[in-house]
Amino acid sequence: MTIQNNPPRQLITSVTSGLCNRLWVLACALRLADQCGRQVRLLWLQRTGRVGLPYEGDEASTLEDFFLPDIEGLASVESCTTTPDLPENAVGLDFSDVHALTLARQAGNPQEITPELVAKATGPRVLDVRDPQVAATADVWINLSTMPVGGPGDGMERFATYPDQLGQNHKDAFLASLSTYVRRLQLRPTEQQIVTRLVASMRNAPGGARLVGIHVRATDLKQRSAVNRNMHLANIIHQLICTPGQGARVFLASDSETWLTDFMQTWVRPQARAAITTYDNPIKYENSVAGSRAAVVDLYTLAACDRIYGTAGSSFSSYAWLVSDAEFWIHS
Repeated sequence: MTIQNNPPRQLITSVTSGLCNRLWVLACALRLADQCGRQVRLLWLQRTGRVGLPYEGDEASTLEDFFLPDIEGLASVESCTTTPDLPENAVGLDFSDVHALTLARQAGNPQEITPELVAKATGPRVLDVRDPQVAATADVWINLSTMPVGGPGDGMERFATYPDQLGQNHKDAFLASLSTYVRRLQLRPTEQQIVTRLVASMRNAPGGARLVGIHVRATDLKQRSAVNRNMHLANIIHQLICTPGQGARVFLASDSETWLTDFMQTWVRPQARAAITTYDNPIKYENSVAGSRAAVVDLYTLAACDRIYGTAGSSFSSYAWLVSDAEFWIHS
């Protein structure tokens, strides 16, 4: 008797832009692959530095620079230095023209932004895994998408952008399901040990019964509201730390060392500073693999908090929420 080893059908997922944009799409791909009996083949394009720019010099990265291998449902990871071509006869979601526009703008080259391109760039990514053509095809493709991807039953219209509702946000069924897939990714031991030590130091400190993580994306995201961000955050922190009966410890993270230094020195009241913890590592601001790896410590320390305050439109803030069971509030 001859035993045939048929390779598992694939869901090919190519990712670009910043790290958490990639992780959002990978989690969505793992979820969709489960729904249609496939395994994910991840194409990791080399545009993974700060705000989607290439890393300094010729440095390249891969998923295993940040996470342990052997992720359930992930068949392979391939690092790519150029935009991959669609496999012959592949079906799925193709956003390669959106990616080409991004590259052109980052290189300073003019390229027309048409209404059709805007609609495609900002529309929800929905792949109908029940479609007969999708079900019958060997290669299904999610190409160059940096936003959440779902199936037809996921109500994806509200996921055309990352959470931007000021105030408290709640996981619906889609996000709750997605949270189970982001937890398949496990930090490398070195970074996990740092996160564990940071969390333990806060939990064991006076007033450390409740941890609140605050993330401020300060480099490239404009505020989505007219609120004075620094004043608002200072008031939130003072209420959390100094109000009788609150007594929280605050973990403060940002992608801008300049903003963080100014905020701590100018806006935080002296009586609150001792209850604030930061991951004091200048490497995390570098546009390098080591910088992104250090920034992941911020990401998973935020996720270990009991409540997270994030920046509207930030995939970093919202991905920390996906990893966690914390309450999630948008501060500005």
